[in-house]
This record gives sequence, structure tokens and C-alpha cells, in this order.
Amino acid sequence: MKIQKNSTRLIVNTGAQYARTLINLVLSLYSTRLILAALGLADYGIFTLIAGVVSMLAFMTNAMVTTTQRFMSYHQAKSDLETQQTIFSNSVIMHVAVSGVVLILLEIAGIFLFDGFLNIAPERIYAAKIVYQCTIAMILLSFVTAPYKALIISHENIVYTSIVDVCDGVLKVGIAVMLTYWGADKLITYGYLMLAIYVMNFLAFSIYDFRNYKECIWPRISLFNKEYLKSMSSFIGWQLYSTGCVIGRTQGTAVIINKFFGTAVNAAFGIALQLSGAVSFVSSALMLAINPQIVKAEGGGDRAKMFRLAEVASKFSYLLLAMIVIPLIFVLPEVLKLWLGELPQYAVLFCMVILITGLVDMITTGLITSNQAIGNIGAYSLTVNTIKILTLPVLWLLLKFGVQINVAIWCYAVIELVCALARLPFLKRTGGLNISVYAHNVFLKIIAPTVFLTAACYMLMRIDVNLIYYVISLIPVVAAYCWIIYKYSLAESERGIIDDIIKSIRSRVKL
Repeated sequence: MKIQKNSTRLIVNTGAQYARTLINLVLSLYSTRLILAALGLADYGIFTLIAGVVSMLAFMTNAMVTTTQRFMSYHQAKSDLETQQTIFSNSVIMHVAVSGVVLILLEIAGIFLFDGFLNIAPERIYAAKIVYQCTIAMILLSFVTAPYKALIISHENIVYTSIVDVCDGVLKVGIAVMLTYWGADKLITYGYLMLAIYVMNFLAFSIYDFRNYKECIWPRISLFNKEYLKSMSSFIGWQLYSTGCVIGRTQGTAVIINKFFGTAVNAAFGIALQLSGAVSFVSSALMLAINPQIVKAEGGGDRAKMFRLAEVASKFSYLLLAMIVIPLIFVLPEVLKLWLGELPQYAVLFCMVILITGLVDMITTGLITSNQAIGNIGAYSLTVNTIKILTLPVLWLLLKFGVQINVAIWCYAVIELVCALARLPFLKRTGGLNISVYAHNVFLKIIAPTVFLTAACYMLMRIDVNLIYYVISLIPVVAAYCWIIYKYSLAESERGIIDDIIKSIRSRVKL
């Protein structure tokens, strides 16, 4: 019953993440169009320029959420309320301290930004400064909100976080519609209203935590713990290093492409990154839902269960992403033409490489959380994530020695494969992972559905159908793909859980 309850919660949480992402994607596209029309190109450019600081620091907020969630999930398994309260209190203190440092740095930076550094029309400097202050407040609020959101995720209440995120998207559409009819300075109004959304998000998460979770308390000096702060600060630092490796590889690749081929080819690489981000939510939704269970298993002293959950996370993250990526690869030119109209040179190639890179990463993605649960974050970051940076010198050398870009760019995917496989011996050494068992439960289990889906999509393209018929024909193909997963990719216990859930749904429908 407990296994079925956990599995049902996992399915519900993953579904909530899918729904949230799809809804917010549509709302974001629509609100951006309205905002652009309401503000105009100049003011929209100003807001994008200044508020871009938020997106640059978003990875820092994500690292904070991941860190707090990891420590809370780990100790929830030990059922030690006092320790959980201590961790949460110190987490809030740490986030407030970071916010103070960031506030000072951004205020100092603002002195130079508006003293001729930014190219902004003189008559819009005042409005830009107001937006900058609103942006700083948004960043600080996102930092302070992080521990409250992390606590909810640690309790696996993904449905509530998804509801708040969807409300966030709806409010942004409401702001966009309102600005269309607003008479005052629209840029300043937009800055204040966006800040109001961040305030409401903070209240939505913090009030919910105080009302529902006993470990959520006001920070207390008496609970100040130097060791916990040191551990969490170190964890965040290595998380930032890992994220920096990923961002550095991406931005560094863009710089190298620009150096050898110019901005036109950079556009193609940027399109590939956008497409990858649009489809990656499929696997990231599952990981967000299962991460707390992996950490709790380690916190409860059940490492075998922890690795088993990591296997499930890797297997299903790959299979879910493959269900979108493999059919998409076969019709990339048609899809990109429908999306963009005129295709930049190498756009199809770059999209294919980036999509396959994301798919390769999924084969061991569950081990990332396993390592975080064990706590060897520093050694892992240096050993495994540093490999990603090797993409830059390898790509530069290949292009320098005359290798064609359509060959050289594949080093991006090859090095990602090396990075993914490197997780296996590392976790074997630090956590006792049985590599042969992992290979049997993950690698062998994904072969049959992958081969079937690839062959089916290839045959559909050989028939020379248009894009509409291709999509329609994929319906029975995907159904067969899911049946093959059920038959050949699931362990007997996993099939039993799905059978029990289906029986439960059928009984409720009959009632």
C-alpha cells in the first residue's frame, strides 16, 4: 500500500508538472506578444535589458531551492522535527544574508550602469532606474522565497507549487491586457506590477508553509548552527559550480561558433537551445517529482532503495524524452520551417545535436540526485561536471584544424555521453553502486522501445507523408511504444503498481 501510494503521488506530481509547463508556455507566448505591443520596442528593450539580471541569477535561486530541499528531505526521513526546524531556520538566515550581499553589489553596479554604460535614451533614464530597483527587489524576493518553496517540494506537494506557478502565468497575462489600456507610464507600471507578482508568490509559499508544516518557523538566533550553515553554503557553492559548467559550455560554444562563423550561425545555435528547452520539460517534470523520494530513501538509511529510485528516474526520464525527441528528429526541417519560416544555416544540424545531447544525459540523470543525497557534491562537481567544459577546447581545436562544423559539433553530444557514463564509476566508488545491475535495469530496458520508435518513424518518413499525416500516424506508434515499455521496460513490481492504479481508477469510475 505504501509503495502504491508513493507511486500514485509520483504520477500525480509528474502530471501536475506537465500541465503547469504546458499552460505556462502558452501563457508566456501570449503575454509576451501583448507586452511587446503595449510597451513598444524601445521600452520593451529597456525592460529586457535590465530585467535580464533576474534570468542571469535564476540559476542561483535554483541552486538554493535544490540545497534546502535536499537537506529537508534527508532529515524528514529521520523524523527529527527539532533538526528540521534548525535546518529551516538556518536556511532562511543564509538566504537573507545572500540577499543582503546581492543587494549591495547590485546597488553599486547601478551607479555605473546608468552613468553612461547603458545605451538608454536620456528621457527614459528615470523609468529605467525605477525598473532596475524593481528588478533588485524581485531578485531579493526570489532568494527569500527559495526555502519556503523548497520545503513544499521536500514534502512532495508538487501540485501546490504547480498551481502557484500557473497563477503566476495567469497574472502576467492579466498585466499584459491591463497595460494595453493603461494611460500612465507603462514601463514603470509594468515594473511595479511584476514586483507585485513576486510578493504574491512569496506570500503564497510562506503562508502555506506556516499553516501546514511544523518545521516552518521564524528564524531564531538560538537555532543558529555554524555547521549546518557551512554544509549548506558548501552545497550551494558546488551547485553553482556545476551549473556554471553547463552555462559555460553553452555560452562558450556560442562564442566559438561566433569566432569561426559569425552571428548568422549563432542564430542557428540559439534556435537549437530554445527548441531543447521547449521539450526538456518532459524529463525535468519527472525528476522534480521523484527527487524528494530519492533523498528521503538515503536519509532513511535505505541506499538500495535510493539507487533503485535513481534507476527508475533515469529510465523513465529517457523514455519520456525519447517519445518526443525521436519523432521530432525525423521531421526537424519541416517543423523548423513551420516555426521560423526561413531557416538559418546549420539550424537543423544544431537542433539535432542538442536534442540528442539532452537524450544522452537522461540515461544516468537519476544518479545526479543520488550523489546529492549521499552528499559528495564537491568531488562529483570537479570530477564529472568539469568534463562538460572540455567541449570548448575540443570544439575549438577541431575547427582550428579545419574539421567541418557538421562533424565538429558532434563533440558536444559525445562529451555529454562521456559525462553521463562517468557518473557510474564515481557512484560505485562513493556510494557502492552496482554498475552491472544499473546497466541491466536501465540500459537494456530502453533498447527495445528506442529501436521500435526509431524504426517506426523511419518507415513513416520513407512513405513520404506530409507533416500532418506524420503526426496523425504517430498516435498508434506512440501507443505501441507505450505497450512495449510496459511489456519489456518495466520490472514486474512496476507493472504491478500500474495494474493496481488502473484497477483503482476503474473502480472509482464505476462508482
